[in-house]
Amino acid sequence: MIEFKNVSKKYKNGTHALENVSLKVEDGEFVYIMGPTGSGKSTLIKLLDGEEVPTGGSVIVNNVNVGRLRKSKVYLYRRKIGVVFQDYRLLPEKTVFENVAYALEVLDMPNDKIKKRVRDVLKLVDLADKSNAKPRELSGGQQQRVAIARAIAKRPAILIADEPTGNLDPSMTDEMIKLLEKINIEEKTTLLVVTHNDVMVEYHPKRTIRIESGHIVTDERGFKSFYEMRNEKKEEVKEEIKEEVKAEPKEEAKPEEVKTEEVKAEETVKPVEKEPLIYTEPILDDTSTIQIKLPSYMNTAPVFEEKIPTESEAQDMAIDEITQQLDAIKELREGDRE
Repeated sequence: MIEFKNVSKKYKNGTHALENVSLKVEDGEFVYIMGPTGSGKSTLIKLLDGEEVPTGGSVIVNNVNVGRLRKSKVYLYRRKIGVVFQDYRLLPEKTVFENVAYALEVLDMPNDKIKKRVRDVLKLVDLADKSNAKPRELSGGQQQRVAIARAIAKRPAILIADEPTGNLDPSMTDEMIKLLEKINIEEKTTLLVVTHNDVMVEYHPKRTIRIESGHIVTDERGFKSFYEMRNEKKEEVKEEIKEEVKAEPKEEAKPEEVKTEEVKAEETVKPVEKEPLIYTEPILDDTSTIQIKLPSYMNTAPVFEEKIPTESEAQDMAIDEITQQLDAIKELREGDRE
């Protein structure tokens, strides 16, 4: 458990970073620490990590008064604290595997146990296939996951993530928080996430402590966002449907009944008779036309295939065309006289 009892921190330049701060974080909690630049968030982390000593009050972590630790004992205490820095702080010339293993080598852990733990951690952060890569060969999100893997390799009781999504795009931000949630559950690690990202807090609501000018102004317990409530409702509906399906007796249809239904269905279906189409054909000029009523079985206008006539056929066609035009003119004139 983490407990701040009336903690104050005043630096030598006169800056009051924290003033009379009191809070408790239970084992296994996931907590956001939020606040503007200069509000005291970084000082709070440094007090937890043993990097700074409070000028008033006490910081208790798992029954250890951190402010009273001797300098020679601080490194032993820090083995129980994992910190993920915003700038990653990876060793550039070492591989991903070596970067994570380094955190265990300083603990004098046997090589076989180091290898197993590193493999397990890289699998947890979805980097098992990048174990031989150098940091410069990775994306920003992948480098961040290496830093997280290194921080949790020693199985810390508390993991502090300082702006873990500060350098990531929105899609990677969502993945990063889901990874931290996974670590919180599977590794049973207490999570303190320092962030400015209000959107992220809305999508993944947890207990949120807001600090301003060295004071805690709000301490809100995790609430359910719209997205969580929507997903829960979907699951409830799914369960209700499952229960209804189980409750309904299943009646097996008899073969004869099925056949009868099929026959009835076939009998009720009647072929749709299409309306006859009207094909308009111009004669003489655009002002005179004739209409031809096509048979009902034809659902498209007539299609004519192009055929290149021989010379004699072309002459015959020309004569026929002239004859038809003369006949048409004659019929029209007779019609006018009548």
